[in-house]
Amino acid sequence: MRIWFVWIVLMLSACTNPDQLTLIVQSQEDETVYNKVKHLKGGDTFTIKWIHSVEKTPWRETYQLTDEGELLLIETAFQSFGAGVPHQKGTMTVEDGEVVIRDINEQLSVFRWIHSQKVNFELEINDITVFDAEDLPHHERMKIFVEKR
Repeated sequence: MRIWFVWIVLMLSACTNPDQLTLIVQSQEDETVYNKVKHLKGGDTFTIKWIHSVEKTPWRETYQLTDEGELLLIETAFQSFGAGVPHQKGTMTVEDGEVVIRDINEQLSVFRWIHSQKVNFELEINDITVFDAEDLPHHERMKIFVEKR
């Protein structure tokens, strides 16, 4: 009987995906979790979009999840090119009125920001909107990170 129990546990363990990733949107201040997106895997992408506070133009950054659960910045796009804009990494092109930088390959373990509901901030994963500006508290320090399970 005990051998059967051990065999069943081993079979169930083999059927689960040990490399499953969960993207978490959380407050840096009190660690409230505002969103979890489960069943992700290395290679999945997410895009963060917002309106730049000074230039008042759209900006977006696309990240790819690594197998280890890191965030890899692979592309950024914006309409206004000025001070503070990255320009020394990747390949830069102009497409449909936007400056697009690809192949940046900058790795982060956590994406941090101070959230504003006034800049149309939103998150898309694999082209599906996960949340928009009003879903998070205004002027709160937030973070996005990935847990590997």
